Amino acid sequence: MSRRLEDIQKRHALIKSLITTQAINNQTQLVKLLRQKGVKVTQATLSRDLAELGVVRVPTSDGLVYKLAIEGGEGAIKERIAEEIVSIESNECVVLIKTFLGRAPGVAVFIDKHNDPEILGTIAGDDTIIVVPKTIKNIKKVIEQLKTILGIK
Repeated sequence: MSRRLEDIQKRHALIKSLITTQAINNQTQLVKLLRQKGVKVTQATLSRDLAELGVVRVPTSDGLVYKLAIEGGEGAIKERIAEEIVSIESNECVVLIKTFLGRAPGVAVFIDKHNDPEILGTIAGDDTIIVVPKTIKNIKKVIEQLKTILGIK
C-alpha cells in the first residue's frame, strides 16, 4: 500500500474517531483537533475527507454537529435532512433547493452520495443548492426523486 493511501486511511480513521467521540461544530474546530493529534490538513482536503466519509452536519442540543451518515441508519438521517428543507423549485434547466442557513452543504453531500443517474451534480451555498439534472426533459422526475432521497412526503 502506498504511503499516501496509508496517510489518508489513518486521517479518515482519526476523523471518524473524533466525530463519534466529540461534538464538533465546524471545520475550524476539526482542523485544530487534528493538528493536536499531529495531523496537518488543509480546509480543501478536510472538505473532501468529510464528503468521502459521508459526514453530515445535523442539529442537536449542542447546535449543528458533524455525524457520520451511517449513525442511526439512513432513515434517521433522512428525517433530519427533511427537516432542513425549506422549499424545492425548478425552472426549465435546474432544480433549486432552499434550506435553513448553513444546512445546504450537508444536504448536497447527502444527495450526491445517492449517485442518482438522473442527477449530474449539485452546487451548494449556505442555504441554497442547485441540482443539475442529466437532461432537462426529466425535471419533474428529478424533483420526485429528490423528494424520495430527502425523505420529503
